[in-house]
Amino acid sequence: MVHRFSITLTQLSYFTECAKTLNMTAASQELHVAQSAVSTAISHLERSLGAALFIRQHSKGLILTAAGEALLRDTHRLFGLLSDTIETIQADQEEVRGAITIACFHTLTPFVLPQLLRLLQERHPNLTVEVVEGDSEENLAALRGGRAEIAIGYDLTAPDGIEQEFIAAVPPHVILHTDHPLAQRGSVALAELAADPLVLLDLPDSREYFQRMLQEAGITPHVKYRTKNYEAVRSLVAMGCGFSILNQRPRIEETYTGSRTVIVEISDDVRALHVTVSSLAQVERTARARAVATAVRELLTPTDPASDM
Repeated sequence: MVHRFSITLTQLSYFTECAKTLNMTAASQELHVAQSAVSTAISHLERSLGAALFIRQHSKGLILTAAGEALLRDTHRLFGLLSDTIETIQADQEEVRGAITIACFHTLTPFVLPQLLRLLQERHPNLTVEVVEGDSEENLAALRGGRAEIAIGYDLTAPDGIEQEFIAAVPPHVILHTDHPLAQRGSVALAELAADPLVLLDLPDSREYFQRMLQEAGITPHVKYRTKNYEAVRSLVAMGCGFSILNQRPRIEETYTGSRTVIVEISDDVRALHVTVSSLAQVERTARARAVATAVRELLTPTDPASDM
């Protein structure tokens, strides 16, 4: 039996770009075609399906309808399967080629990304990697909107429809300025810092993680400074502006100010975060995504108990 479809891959490609940008003008620029061609393709697609895929807002862009969200999810799955089939036909199964976009959590970027990109370049020279950076909410949106195929982050939440692979546990620690009375201690209880001002890493989900940790230790934190910048947190602490709690550990003590911080372990029973590799649960990972996940595992799986990221 011959299957005839009333929609085309070109229409689906235009649709996914519109869903990614939520703007037909931006989509046409990314696709290098006229906006009228994109608009016509979307209109034909909607007529063929008998459903509106977008709500058009004059001068405000597009909003995906429920039907649009369902089609986007299945189109990602279809394109993933098609890409894998093409890769299998064109090259040896072990060869990874093409392009992939990785979403990376802001504070993980300097610790993970440079080594990851070097490893991927050495191992898969025909793979082109693009990176978008964001907080946990932005990276989740990038996955769901098709702007990224895979995300590297933390298990700060357990979102529906997202497959999270746990890679490595990263316990929290306190950072203090060098003249702090507790700076020479090997470990501290969080209650010992109850009177100190807090310098908070102010990212969505991260802030709740740190504040919940302090509240469970019986502390109502006095947040004196907030910043979304990891190095700004360290610099503020180094200048004596308060203490902070972080997870990633740089290999140097010096901050951008030239002053130093001291890492002190937390004696309380506190929750460690896990570095995760995430992707859409209903979309099978491509060879490219599997290659990235493998490289992340190799980089972050401890081989020496004394080593710490």
